[in-house]
Amino acid sequence: MDKALRLQAAADELRAARECLSAAMNNLEGPHGKAYARCMSDLYYASYHLANALLLSRGIAAASHEAVQTLLALHFVKPAALPRDTVARLNDLMAKRHTADYKPHIEMGSGDIESVRPWIVGFAHAVLDLLGDTPPEGLRDELRRAAGAFERIPLA
Repeated sequence: MDKALRLQAAADELRAARECLSAAMNNLEGPHGKAYARCMSDLYYASYHLANALLLSRGIAAASHEAVQTLLALHFVKPAALPRDTVARLNDLMAKRHTADYKPHIEMGSGDIESVRPWIVGFAHAVLDLLGDTPPEGLRDELRRAAGAFERIPLA
């Protein structure tokens, strides 16, 4: 994959991450009440797309959600570009997404969102820092603002 294609693919993933983060916030602040399970699912996908953007920016394509975690560990956690707990946190978020999507009898609440919020905000900023100037400036700024807005949403 040539550089232009890599950067375009990474930017597409960042746009998807921004959309998922926006959907998550709508599920917390929207006019129809709070939908914590949907929010959790959207937060997982925002994180997944951020991770995929980082991998694609280096020309690394993952074929599955599990592969994203494995490749993220190999290329960014092991060399200490990301914190050691990154993959464990992403895996935990994926498990919460499975619960949200497939186990409606298990209720999610504001505490579930609060438990993952600091990591998601930190992960978004870490990914954007690692990407540096490669994403389009407006997109990078939009994602930073969205992460800040998500951090400020009252959950109770």
